[in-house]
Order: sequence, then C-alpha cells, then structure tokens
Amino acid sequence: LAHTLGSVSVWDLDFARFFSTRETIKSGIYLTQPYQPGRVPVMLVHGTASSPLWWGEMLNTLRSDTVLRERCQFWIYAYNTGLPVTVSGARFREALSNTFQRLDPQGKDPTLRQTVVVGHSQGGLLAKMAVTETDDKLWRVISDKSLDEITQLKPQQRELLRRALFFNPVPGVTRVVFICTPHRGSFLATSFVRKLAARLVSLPNLLVISTEEEAELKKQLRLPAEYKLSAPTSLEGMSPSNHVLLAMADIPPAPGVVAHSIIAAKDPAKVPHANDGVVEYGSAHVTYVESELIVRSGHTCQ
Repeated sequence: LAHTLGSVSVWDLDFARFFSTRETIKSGIYLTQPYQPGRVPVMLVHGTASSPLWWGEMLNTLRSDTVLRERCQFWIYAYNTGLPVTVSGARFREALSNTFQRLDPQGKDPTLRQTVVVGHSQGGLLAKMAVTETDDKLWRVISDKSLDEITQLKPQQRELLRRALFFNPVPGVTRVVFICTPHRGSFLATSFVRKLAARLVSLPNLLVISTEEEAELKKQLRLPAEYKLSAPTSLEGMSPSNHVLLAMADIPPAPGVVAHSIIAAKDPAKVPHANDGVVEYGSAHVTYVESELIVRSGHTCQ
C-alpha cells in the first residue's frame, strides 16, 4: 500500500478520470484482499476528481484494527467522476449486484447481506442511491408526462434515463455512512464552474445531444431555465439548484437500512452555518440518519 501511494503517477488519475471517458483503471469494485465468506463487506466510494487512493490511510487504519480485520473485508469502488451523478449511481448499483452474484451465486453467505457502504462527497450520493426506492419521484420533478410519452428520446437514451431515475435499493446493503456528502449540492458548483466543466469534460456519445434535440426535449420536460441537457456532467448534478438532487435529499433510505453522517466543518462552533470549504453543513445534514458526527476538518477528511 505504501509503495503504491508513493508513486507520483497514480495521483494523476484523480483529475484524469474526471475530465476523460478513457479509463486507465476500469470502473468497478475492487477487493483489497481475497473474498472471505463470513466477513462483512465495507465498500469505500470516493468523491469527485478523486480516486481510491484517498482511502489509503483509512484502509491502513481499519485493517490494522484486530477486531475489524477479523469481522470485515474492505472493498473499493472506482468510477469516472465526471459523469452525471445519477448515471454513476446506476452503474454502482449494477456493480454491487453483479459482485454479490459473482461471489455468492447461491446466496449462502449471510454477511453479504450486511454490506456497509461508506461514501465521501459524490461517493455519498452514490451510496444513497444504492439504498433508496424512488418510484417516480425523481422523474416527476422534470416531467408531467411518463417517460414513454417523451417521443424525442432515442431508445438508448430512454433506457439510460430509466436506469438513472427509477431504481430500487440493492438487496444486501444494510448500512451507509455519508462523509461530507452534498445532499443538497455544493456551493462551489456555480454556474461558471458548471459551464467550464461542460467545455472540458469528455462524455460518452450516448450522453451528448445536439442543440436541436435539446430544444425539442425542453418543450416536453419541466426543467429549470439554467439546466443544460447537452452536457450533464456531475457538477450539474451537484448544483444547489438541481431539483432532482433536492428531491433525492428528501427521500429517506429504504426500511431496514441504517444511515450515519460524518460532516466536516472548518469551524464547528459556527454550525449550522459552517462549511468544509466545499459543502455547507445545511447541505450535508439530513434528518433520517441514526447518528451525526461533526469533525473539525476541510472537505478531504477521510
């Protein structure tokens, strides 16, 4: 672990995976040790313009604990953090389900049904999407019509929206920990920053639509005037004015899932008006968690 973290080149992955669709490391779940039935999986999900490397110190600490290392196994999830948050959430849910099926196809290991997901920043939003049942709550934020009534969509785009906005909790995840999670957006995701990201971030062709297609779609959808369909980067998804994000924040985790919040504040004495330099306390605070811990730190507090 120390050898890997000591390599300068691996730290370049953070922003490279934010700006480009090219995957130096394939997105997916990585086990930091061979799978061991009987040990509870603890999944670590990194945030925006970040990588699994930022979990290095925490992994070292957790695996050095004599009790935790006998009871838990630690997994990490790597992904392209420039993609729309809802798309990344769909891919994360699918990766979890596929991993459970691959490791335990007959469902004999009960600890796989006690999985803990720990998400930092945008990773916390992915964790939330893994334990939430949306019905049509997110879709109704942007449209009065059903998804099938939106005629301008291509079949692949329709299916992508279905995966991204209509979902159920992943069976097996029973606990989530939110770290510095912008449930109601980040005050740094300003209009200027989002426009800059839209020019710099490379997105898959399926996610990019023409100006004409966007104009036609906007006639059929109920969207804020400033919302751009043509470049739906993760920063659009974490804008404080993103109505889908705000709707997600109001939906509690599914029954049977326990949630916790760790919220960083540069000056905890200023709570509830404090922030960590990226996320305000009011954005990270949600009422449906079992516990909330405030730590004196900036945003990178892993």
